[in-house]
Amino acid sequence: MPEEKEGSFKVSDRRLFNPDGTLREPAREPEPSTPPPATAEPRATINAGAQSQRAPEPEPAHGFGEDAQGEMPEATEFMDFLMGVASSAFIHLGLMEHPATGGRRVDLPAAKQSIDMLVMLREKTKGNLTPEEERFFDELLADLRMQFVSMRR
Repeated sequence: MPEEKEGSFKVSDRRLFNPDGTLREPAREPEPSTPPPATAEPRATINAGAQSQRAPEPEPAHGFGEDAQGEMPEATEFMDFLMGVASSAFIHLGLMEHPATGGRRVDLPAAKQSIDMLVMLREKTKGNLTPEEERFFDELLADLRMQFVSMRR
């Protein structure tokens, strides 16, 4: 077996399947011999003169997307995706600043297009979501529709 030279690198095949289509056994990474570095405090500190104080915990949002006990449901990747699409509708309704311009402008046709895209996505995902995702999606659409109607008046 050839010796490893200094400055060389190792190539590891991380594909999930073998060439014949069967599932590959997961490769085991060698465990590091040194412990990982200590992590910093989870919350930032604010320096006020000579003393240091902890930053206050952010207050939980109230209203949209909360469950009956007032707690936010755990966000899923799908919910994050929905918020990404919905943010364009909020921007076009003038409810959020445009990230590029920093200004607010109402563009109802573009807002309607974003809302229609979410409606189509809702129809296509019906029956394939968790109860939390369904409730979140329905509340998101209801909120966007109400905002759109109020802007049209």
